[in-house]
Amino acid sequence: MAILKEYSSNPGCEVELTITLVNEGSVRFRIDFRFGTAFPTIHTEILCIKRDFFQLLEDLKQLDHTHLSMIEPHDPGLCIYHIPRYGPYFVPGRGILQFPEEEVEEPLYKLMFVLDAYERNNLGSRECGPALCLTVSLDQIYVFVNLLRAEVMNFHGS
Repeated sequence: MAILKEYSSNPGCEVELTITLVNEGSVRFRIDFRFGTAFPTIHTEILCIKRDFFQLLEDLKQLDHTHLSMIEPHDPGLCIYHIPRYGPYFVPGRGILQFPEEEVEEPLYKLMFVLDAYERNNLGSRECGPALCLTVSLDQIYVFVNLLRAEVMNFHGS
């Protein structure tokens, strides 16, 4: 189980991934979105190719804090958008929630985790569904990714 919490002294939102199955070619995990006390937890199970799961984790560690990006495995179920918090990306000037790069002490990353609702309802794929946005540090991303990688490598089904 790996939890990624918002970067805050009192975090209320988090994404939790729990590996439930690993075999030679695939990984199944449960993903939970917790929105503090305002909304109920949303969760689902996602099955993806093991190679794609590892690529997803590697891509999370390679985010460029000044460019918009989208990370997703080939299999439907989860899409992660990275929205820059500062820099020249938003036009005009300094868009909403954007800070000049020279004023930032530690780069923070705004990640939007989106579950694929269309796959669940119509056996297709679409990058739209329930979402949770978290602002996190690069150190938090590394810890999250390393925990998940280790959990997959050391998985022993019960």
